[in-house]
Amino acid sequence: MMEDYKAALRAGQRAYRACVARGQSPYLAVLDDILMNVNIVSQEDLGLINIPAEQIVGTKTSGRHTAFAPNFMPLLGPDTEFASKWSNLCDAHLSEGIHSPVTAYEFLNRFYIQEGNKRVSVLKHFDAASIPGTVTRLIPARNDSTESRIYYEFLDFYKLSQINEVNFSRPGGYAKLQKLVCKASNEAWTDDDRLNFKAFYTMFRQQYLALGGGQLPLAVGDALLVYLSVYRYSDACEATPAQLKAQLTKLWDEITVLTQPQAVELSLEPPAAKPPLLNVRIPRLTELKVAFLHEHDAQTSAWVKAQQEALPVLASTFQDRVILTTREHVDSFVDAGQVIEEVAHDGADVIFTSSIRMHTACLKVAAQHPKTKFLNCSLNAPHPLVRTYYPRTYEATYLLGILAGIMSPTNWVGFVGTNPIYGVPAAINAFAQGLKTVRPEGRILLRWACLPDPEHPLDFSDRPEITVFYARDSREAPDTFRDYGLCRRLPSGLLQPLGLPVWRWDIFYQAIIRSILDGTWETGANGRAINYWWGMKSGAVELSYSQELPGGTLQLLDLVEKQLQDGILHIFPIKSYAQGHKLCSPKGPIYSPKELMEMDWLDECVEGSLPHYDELNAKTRFLVDINGLDIIKQAPDSPAAQ
Repeated sequence: MMEDYKAALRAGQRAYRACVARGQSPYLAVLDDILMNVNIVSQEDLGLINIPAEQIVGTKTSGRHTAFAPNFMPLLGPDTEFASKWSNLCDAHLSEGIHSPVTAYEFLNRFYIQEGNKRVSVLKHFDAASIPGTVTRLIPARNDSTESRIYYEFLDFYKLSQINEVNFSRPGGYAKLQKLVCKASNEAWTDDDRLNFKAFYTMFRQQYLALGGGQLPLAVGDALLVYLSVYRYSDACEATPAQLKAQLTKLWDEITVLTQPQAVELSLEPPAAKPPLLNVRIPRLTELKVAFLHEHDAQTSAWVKAQQEALPVLASTFQDRVILTTREHVDSFVDAGQVIEEVAHDGADVIFTSSIRMHTACLKVAAQHPKTKFLNCSLNAPHPLVRTYYPRTYEATYLLGILAGIMSPTNWVGFVGTNPIYGVPAAINAFAQGLKTVRPEGRILLRWACLPDPEHPLDFSDRPEITVFYARDSREAPDTFRDYGLCRRLPSGLLQPLGLPVWRWDIFYQAIIRSILDGTWETGANGRAINYWWGMKSGAVELSYSQELPGGTLQLLDLVEKQLQDGILHIFPIKSYAQGHKLCSPKGPIYSPKELMEMDWLDECVEGSLPHYDELNAKTRFLVDINGLDIIKQAPDSPAAQ
């Protein structure tokens, strides 16, 4: 129909003018031109697939590229032969459909048509979601660019899912999506999995664009991850378009935050407290109901016990300005969401959850209770709906590494890692730096509490040369959830504590609650996620040493601690070497907080490795899914893991 051609022509002319105004080419992109300086290392025949229409962005050769605007709408006049052929093809599509597949090349998950440009133009005019085509994939050489990293992650994901509709603007998206749709890191998708996801994604994309998502500098996949981090995928697949739109509306502020250059605000020290209001009674309406939720209890968990020791301090500090309540034995697998919902529904103003495993449940409930403030004790998992708080553990392990080097009679010491999550490699590597400060030839044997092995006990009793090690605090009963510290195995087999980190949770809680009471909670946040990551200077991290340590040793440790607090001493040198003598250096003059949090390598003096996802039990996998290092979730033979 010529009327359809004229309508398509007007759309093409609008796109043409918009590109000219932006100083961009007003014609189709040409793949041959794009590839002029690109090293293609391999080609892959994908066969006949459905090509997402929005990802068809150009033509293979320059032959007729000026006949189309970048949106594939025509630019030639209605009296041309081209217009007549386009119109006839339109008639065929309306009467019986276009059945012949196009021929295309895929490059960086974008498609370029070699044969069938007019078919694509007609189908795009009628808003076709996908277009069948025979496709050849062109794979460029890997490099350090963000685009290359994302594409190679996509290749791994595509092998499992055969899904090519979803794009991300930053690395890590495909691994997160695999997890959020309840798939293991290397689990292949079934045909039903693909059909269900495509139906859900089509509806999600429609509602996202209807809310104005097309105007945001984000890939639809970026918004999808925000949505699925709050709403369970199985429930999302059952949602109606109206329900999904309402849910997206609630999350819109969290999605738009992603457009900011720095979506996460990192707090490295507590804010300065405002002077107290003398002789002024805070009105009843400003009382805060503060709830603390724990996975275990103070009798069997040193972690919970330390958290609970902060409550008397809070009660003394704020007196009648806060009402404090505690819930223990909140099962992260079974009822965390229900318990958090009950506490929020009962009027809690602030909810602190002390287990990383509760982070996902917090997100789901926080979306329904925007007036309640949610915080989760975790590192590098902040979200605008849920702030996170955690001590800088690597500062403590650095000092304990120095102590281990002094107290060990051999060059070997041990280290028991908790779980392969954010911050743990930095703690191990800081321990290594401390050890090498006083014992340059020192070596560390690494074992993991999450991988119990009777033949390799966590007290290193199978290794007589290792008598000093960082492991679970021996002062707690063996069947409890214990804290960690440096200890020495005596000839009798008993463990003697040498140094124990003390996490001062009252420092966190006082500063956070005070910011709410004095009205500075939102200061500087601007809707961004907040990650409180405080260290020794703030008082949130302390060390308790054995009184039997030599006085000179304690004096040295105190001096090093003061240099750390004053910023004179930096733990990690500019040139560090990972296992295999691989050079690791920060991007700037020192390691940034983000580089420390996301550190995923081990110092070359460490014997041992990061465990892989498939080695872990279900409970630890759940923890890793929320807060685990991306590198351990990748298949061992994945190019991205090598």
